[in-house]
Amino acid sequence: MSEEMKESQSLEEEVFKTLGHQIRRDIIRIIGDNKGLRFTEIMSATDIEESASLSYHLSALAPLLHHDNGLYCLSDLGKDTYSLLTKLVTYSASAAVVGVIKQQLGATIIANALMWASAIAYMIIMEGPLHSLTLGVFASLFSVSNIILYSILQHTKPR
Repeated sequence: MSEEMKESQSLEEEVFKTLGHQIRRDIIRIIGDNKGLRFTEIMSATDIEESASLSYHLSALAPLLHHDNGLYCLSDLGKDTYSLLTKLVTYSASAAVVGVIKQQLGATIIANALMWASAIAYMIIMEGPLHSLTLGVFASLFSVSNIILYSILQHTKPR
């Protein structure tokens, strides 16, 4: 293995080990959201009460941060990390929405059936007995609307 590959692998291990701690991921998000913060601002935003504890976490984040004129900012690698963390939060949120849709699919199909039954009942009340062709059209529309609901669910699965 070349020396360059060893250094790259070492940096990769260091970054992932560093991100294994929730407080450090929070610090990256907070600094990234604000485009840089002072020590006391980070301390306040993270609710870390001990300055020694925050110093420890900031030093562990050294590859992802740079400190200039009292301001902690994300390094290029830190900006990439921030972007990844932001995308993961977005992905998790959309996966949660799909999960809710999956859980509610049965209720949605039942609501759809009730809507179509109400439409048919209304037509019977207003027009009298319906022809079999009209009932067939309603049944087809009901089936198509459920197929559309199912298709939407299948196309919104997280990848």
